[in-house]
Amino acid sequence: MARKKHARANGNGTLELHGRLWRARWTVNGKTYTRPTGTSDKREAAKKLEEFTAPFRLGADKQILEGLAAKVQGVTAELKAYEDTRPATSLAGGFAAYRASSERPDTGAATMDMYESQYTRLAKWMAKHYPTITEMRHVSKQVAEEFMADIAKRYSANTFNKYATLFTRIWETLKETARLEANPWEKIAHKNEDKGQTRRELTVDELRRVCESAEGEMRTLFAVGIYTGLRLGDCALLEWGNVDLARRMVAVIPRKTAKHAHGRPVVIPIHGTLANILEETPSADRTGYVMPQTAKAYLADRAAVTVKIQAAFKACGIRTNRKGKDDTRAVVEVGFHSLRHTFVSMAANAGVPLALIQSIVGHTSTAMTRHYFHESEDALKNAVAALPDVGGAIALPDGAARSVAVPCAFCAILDGMTREQLEAARAEIDKRLAKAE
Repeated sequence: MARKKHARANGNGTLELHGRLWRARWTVNGKTYTRPTGTSDKREAAKKLEEFTAPFRLGADKQILEGLAAKVQGVTAELKAYEDTRPATSLAGGFAAYRASSERPDTGAATMDMYESQYTRLAKWMAKHYPTITEMRHVSKQVAEEFMADIAKRYSANTFNKYATLFTRIWETLKETARLEANPWEKIAHKNEDKGQTRRELTVDELRRVCESAEGEMRTLFAVGIYTGLRLGDCALLEWGNVDLARRMVAVIPRKTAKHAHGRPVVIPIHGTLANILEETPSADRTGYVMPQTAKAYLADRAAVTVKIQAAFKACGIRTNRKGKDDTRAVVEVGFHSLRHTFVSMAANAGVPLALIQSIVGHTSTAMTRHYFHESEDALKNAVAALPDVGGAIALPDGAARSVAVPCAFCAILDGMTREQLEAARAEIDKRLAKAE
């Protein structure tokens, strides 16, 4: 009988020395297999053992892999069941989630307020037309298209495009927490915009009617808009800390540029009429917002304040909308922003240098100021004419057209401050601001 010698176990089998030759031996599922390697070289025999046992190892590996796959499938099912029970981002909380997201663009406070107002409009529309849809992920492409069709009926192409862009960005930003399978807004086709001038300045007669009919904080709001040229948000949220009645100056950092590098204060002289209105508030009450109720309403729903302003214009017989180029969508022609156009346009028509107007209103370039400048032939002829006070009696020089509009804050020139003094004051303010920085 041949002498047997067991070699060290090698993988899934062993080598046995029978005489001068090695024999392979391995066991699978309780059954033992042997097979001669035909060699006395141990290394060659080990290779043969690997070849003999390879098919058996593959079978075992397959069983192991199948078992692991089953476990993975089970874990995946458990995760899906958990995801189905975990609430996704709701429609009601969508904008709060977007505001808190670290993945959204770094947007200024004023712009975020505008975005929130637009999102609120969507939420209200959904609650009215699709009350059963409570999560962002359940807003389908069809629902999105229906909402945008409603926007198209009410607003200009420019506003339509802004809505579509905003909702596409919000849904994309929240796609993980909202557990979205698709973005229903991303394929909404943008509209061709009416590139023509949509806003116009107001005439003296129109402004006088508005000022005479407005009451309470609405009267103050219109006065601030007329005599400062500030945007609606900056007017509605104006604080007493920004108002210096003793020096008759308003200094405020526009909300639109507050988060940008050029977000510096604009300094505006307070016209006598505006000063009188502001001084109606007792000194002891000049803290916080200049118009607290208006500020509260603006922060709660900017759109509601805009609607109230438009209603005030319409009550005075001022047409606020016109038909767009396609004669189907209304384009805003007169709104609160028209007061800013009036401010710039009438200051320029009164002969104030564009560079100085640019500094006052906070434009970053004279090109932007020119965009707001609506040159009037009558105004050019009467550039040095007396500037009217819309808060009281209107007295125009002989031959001056009634269409000459209000010069806003630059009436300060007629209140005892020359243009040179105004420029010097501005230079001094800039100098102090630079020193403070």
